[in-house]
Amino acid sequence: MKFLNRPSVKITLGLMTALCTIAFIFVYDMFLRDRIDSVEVVVVKANEEIQKSEKITADKITTERRPKETLISNVVLAKDINSIIGIDSSQLIDGNSMISGNMLDVEEIVPNKEEGEAIRPITKDMIYAQPGSLRRKDTVDIYLVSKDGSNSMQEDGSSSKNSKGSEKASTSAMPFLEDVKVVYVKDSGNKEVVSATTEETTEDQRLNATSTISDLEVILNDEDFTMLMDQVLGNEAKLYITY
Repeated sequence: MKFLNRPSVKITLGLMTALCTIAFIFVYDMFLRDRIDSVEVVVVKANEEIQKSEKITADKITTERRPKETLISNVVLAKDINSIIGIDSSQLIDGNSMISGNMLDVEEIVPNKEEGEAIRPITKDMIYAQPGSLRRKDTVDIYLVSKDGSNSMQEDGSSSKNSKGSEKASTSAMPFLEDVKVVYVKDSGNKEVVSATTEETTEDQRLNATSTISDLEVILNDEDFTMLMDQVLGNEAKLYITY
């Protein structure tokens, strides 16, 4: 104990304590504080952006540590990065933005076999008109257009004839089928039509498509598909598709 009372020992212990304190503060500020006060999350790379309905790919995302107070709701953690690859984005996500589970379209377009649903083709020859901005996972309404190009469905669902016996268009038409889920939008080469990525972003990237829409694949049950084909094959009707 007398040894500890020596002035030189006290000075040495004081200096060691001060050095240890300074070293701890340095290590805390440089290494520990960021890890304690931050979380490693998934973000979009600074020079990239993910469009609405675009599949999330590994080359556009990375992980970064972000302060806890800046975290967004339902943020995707770094450990879950692989689980979101291949999932469609439900909105535009800008570069350097954190990715939230709320931004992901996890809805699977799967037919309900118990209700007789299946993925049905709608070919180019069956279509009278459709929006060029149509994309997969959109929900559409389908109208019938008669052979002469007039709308064959009135507000009450019945056909209307003019004095010559041909179908008369109606401005108060009701859709033949409503809320039809689109599974795929394809071009003539059987490739999916998606929104093109451009250097200059626009308000709606849907206006820039990678190719021209040719065929669609939609989910319909047996009854609706049979009725639709009766109109197309039996009455030579065309399909006017809107969303």
